[in-house]
Amino acid sequence: MLDINQVYSFNFPTAIRFGAGVIKELGSYLKDNNLSSPLLVTDPNVAELKFFKEIQKDLEQLGLNSEVYKEMHKNPIKSDVLHGGDMYDKTKRDCIIGIGGGVSLDVARAIVLRVNHKRDLFDYDDLIGGDKYVTKDVPHFITVPTTSGTGSEVGRSAIISEDNSKKKRILFSPKLLARIVFADPLLTMELPSFITAATGMDALTHNMEAYLAKGFHPMCDGI
Repeated sequence: MLDINQVYSFNFPTAIRFGAGVIKELGSYLKDNNLSSPLLVTDPNVAELKFFKEIQKDLEQLGLNSEVYKEMHKNPIKSDVLHGGDMYDKTKRDCIIGIGGGVSLDVARAIVLRVNHKRDLFDYDDLIGGDKYVTKDVPHFITVPTTSGTGSEVGRSAIISEDNSKKKRILFSPKLLARIVFADPLLTMELPSFITAATGMDALTHNMEAYLAKGFHPMCDGI
């Protein structure tokens, strides 16, 4: 049985810190990497939770200057990303930290792309070969998942919809992988019960899919 009081390190391929309390390592990680001005990207609900405010307080106590971007729809749209990119530039940030569920992490990852890639956002749509335009460096990117289920914290793509048509587009590049994940199970404790239930079923579904899939992957099969 997994002991959540034990801290583990593994890569898949992103470096992952997993265990109760690992979120307390975030500030020291930033300082060790000479980062001082993170943009915290989250949704309006998570932004009001106690653990999020504690993250902000911990960073402030270490002399780190964080800004929060929380303007996003339940199904994120292009303008959410553009506004976030503008905020990154105007407030002179040096890294991006996505905190929350799949929506927050998708928006954060799309902002990571947007910072140094100024073509129309959907020029980078993977379905039309847009990944070939992802050629420049991207900001240091960190993810902090707060739900089970999506696995977006270790993904390299973001699904963003068009503002008017709501047609979904896929932004993809290995450059969009997080440098590190801080997966702290204690952050799930304050979530509304319906989110805990829905994301728990999502996680169960993903596990069933992996178990039944015909393709072979040694780590997935072992797990």
